[in-house]
This record gives sequence, structure tokens and C-alpha cells, in this order.
Amino acid sequence: MSNLIKLTGPINKSNTVTKQLVFFLHGWGSDGNDLIQIANYWKSELTETSFLAPNGPEECFGNPGGRQWFNILTEDKKIQHLGLQNSYEILTKYLDYQLSNFNLNHEDYFLVGFSQGSMLSLFTSVRRKCKGIVAYSGAYLDESIPKKGIRNDILLVHGELDNVVPVEKMYQAKDKLLSNSSLLETKSYSNLQHSINEEGLNLGCSFIKERS
Repeated sequence: MSNLIKLTGPINKSNTVTKQLVFFLHGWGSDGNDLIQIANYWKSELTETSFLAPNGPEECFGNPGGRQWFNILTEDKKIQHLGLQNSYEILTKYLDYQLSNFNLNHEDYFLVGFSQGSMLSLFTSVRRKCKGIVAYSGAYLDESIPKKGIRNDILLVHGELDNVVPVEKMYQAKDKLLSNSSLLETKSYSNLQHSINEEGLNLGCSFIKERS
């Protein structure tokens, strides 16, 4: 996997054959053990799916016990973008490795992110083809779209009471990605803060199942 950091994290394998992968990308200061729990809710509906939740490549500056994909605390947009690009390169090596490991084709996977993990998922969405992207409580940080951008199906889910990543970030992502996706759906919840509710989990599962 070249000289890039090799990602590791929990895996919940299918009880039968694996025909596709779901990669969970956790939020800032967390790790793969957080989102891998969603697999227990989705396995009965996504029976031929294996779930992977890699840990971010860096120790989190604000929470030494957790991980981060890139430094989100900096106000320097150039440093932030370089960190985002670096985490994308590390992630893409992991995706290729695991797809090969499960004997799957290059596009046989979904990305499911939360918060910072959604930011990385959406950055990836215009650079790699996949079966779909589910982004919870995220944002699109890149200022531009690659000239030969990839189009994917995208679902954006957000809480209207989110005081960490305001719901306006979802609408900004929609405006940026709508013409650069094959399909883009949004759903906001009036009584939800920076979290994923049961409805949102069911919505994400249905989105994946429809494309499986």
C-alpha cells in the first residue's frame, strides 16, 4: 500500500457471501468503533454486505484518545485542503486494498460518513465512482469541483438543531454538488442536533438497499 499510512479498523463481515462493501467514516475525535455499530442495524436488510470502519490516520488534536481525518481546527484553508487531499489519498488506497481483498470490482462499495467523515466522503464523491454516498451531518469543504468530476448518487442527512456543523452546510453542499451528481437527495430533521436518529438510519439503509 505504498508509503502512505495503512488504515485499520473494525470489520463486520457478511454472514453469507460479500457482494459489496459499506465503508463507515467516523467523525472528528472518534474512531471506527463508533459507526461500525450501525452494521448491526443494517445487516438484516443488507445481507450480502460487509461493513468496514477504518480509524482516521491522525491522532485527534482536541481529543488524544480519538482520531481525525485531517486538521479541521486550522483557519488556514490551504492547510485544511492539503489535509483533506492527504486523507483522501490514504483512504483511496484502503478502499482499493479492501475491494481487492474481497474480490470485488472497483465500484462495489458505498461510503457512509458522519460529520468530518462526511466531509471526506463528499470530497471523494466527485473523484471516485461508487454505488452511493450517505453523508450525515457533513459539509462539502472543497472550493471547486474537479474538471473531470465523477458523478455519484448522494444522500445528505442533517439535523436542523446541529450547532457543530450547521444545517446550512447541507444546503451549501447541495448547491455545490447537485449538478455534479447523478442523483442528490436531502433530508433534514427539525428536532435533531449533531447526531444520527433512527429515521436517518432507516433512510440510509433504504438508500443503500435500492442500489444493491
